[in-house]
Amino acid sequence: MTVITCNCGETEAHFSSTKPLFRLICCCNDCNTILHWAAWKQNRPFYPAFQGIDKIYMENSLKIVKGEQNLRWIKITEDSVCLRGLAVCCYSSLFVENLSILGPNIACIDVDFCQVNGAEPCEITAQIFEKDVPSNREAAICQSFEGPRFMEGPEESQIWPSVIPTIIEAQSKEINTPEGFVSLRNIIEKSVNAYGWINLEGYNDNGALPIVLAEREAQQ
Repeated sequence: MTVITCNCGETEAHFSSTKPLFRLICCCNDCNTILHWAAWKQNRPFYPAFQGIDKIYMENSLKIVKGEQNLRWIKITEDSVCLRGLAVCCYSSLFVENLSILGPNIACIDVDFCQVNGAEPCEITAQIFEKDVPSNREAAICQSFEGPRFMEGPEESQIWPSVIPTIIEAQSKEINTPEGFVSLRNIIEKSVNAYGWINLEGYNDNGALPIVLAEREAQQ
């Protein structure tokens, strides 16, 4: 079992597996923007992850054992399908769900922004920069839950051809879901039904304060 806790210890989740499916170092705009916002909320400095954010990808089978009321789900825009789960007790980043690329069987853990114990070592598959995302990636339609979807055609980057087969292979693995464990989707729906979304529409890193659109969050 892999144990994930927020940095203050008030929120804890258990993954049923200890073996990561793969590992990436990410430098994308989505990660930097949301983590910048989280740092602002906690009144601490944030240094853009030019060297990358360490992420491990696990079977999507987990349970929240402590602090479920602390979980909030963040979107950069209203239509975003890349969702990040933060613990608002200390604004630690815990999980990422991205159905457009990862599909429903893979959950991402932000290793650099929470505490991870019990996961087996995993070599880095690739380091991803914004420039490496191919322009011929098919637009996400997450309702289909079909996993990785890319348009046919040559990729512009040397990285993505190695990453896509890794994702597809991981997506094809059968998930072990013991009693009491669920997917991130179940956790997200329960949290959003109770607390709503946090949307960061229009937020940037030019010194302006983040714009939080979720009404329920504004009232807290």
